Amino acid sequence: MDVRLTELDAAARDIIARFPAQRGERAYVLGFSGELGAGKTTLIQHIARALGVTDAVTSPTYVLAERYPLAGQPFTSLIHIDAYRITADEAHTIGWDAYTSDPSNLILVEWPERLGPHTAGIPMVTLAVVDAETRSITYA
Repeated sequence: MDVRLTELDAAARDIIARFPAQRGERAYVLGFSGELGAGKTTLIQHIARALGVTDAVTSPTYVLAERYPLAGQPFTSLIHIDAYRITADEAHTIGWDAYTSDPSNLILVEWPERLGPHTAGIPMVTLAVVDAETRSITYA
């Protein structure tokens, strides 16, 4: 679907509605894919805000992962990972196994393709630039 940047709150709520209502045996991981500047971080900021995160959510490009507390959700932590600067072999450096083994974590991963088999089969949100004010967003 094509979404204007001014409508990202509605797109975030639509994505949240697809989250599992209850925790599974492991963390729920959702990937965000798209070219540089497509709006991955911006959409994750809208999702975080809709989930009640009050802290400023910034791109974890250099710190690689940020944790934000959640309340009143099936999950107690939102983990925002930017995998642009790492490879599948380096996933341990961000605590991937610990994050994903905890069913109370909701993990949103930018550049999940960089983590290879670690993110195989996860649901994906793909963003593409339509024009300066519009993005194509697909969820699969």
